[in-house]
Amino acid sequence: MQGYLILKLKDALTEKELWELVKLYEGIEGVDFCSHVIGPYDFVLTVRSKEESLDTITGKVERTATCEEILSLKVNDSFMKHRELKDLKILEELA
Repeated sequence: MQGYLILKLKDALTEKELWELVKLYEGIEGVDFCSHVIGPYDFVLTVRSKEESLDTITGKVERTATCEEILSLKVNDSFMKHRELKDLKILEELA
């Protein structure tokens, strides 16, 4: 499973507090990467897991009690397979 969580924080935070959140979110099992973004939302989390669902990982983020809103986006498996095939074709051309 691969997807993204888009987070809107409850409060405005200092730069130091934002870095602490990056560490907190990246410490959650299933969260691969955390990016602080500028705009109506504050963070985009890349999630990857073979064992857990997107809902389970979203629940872990919700339990941090830092977010006012969380949007979850699951990557469509059909398109992931297309990308894998495309990558294989590129590797074949390099060989």
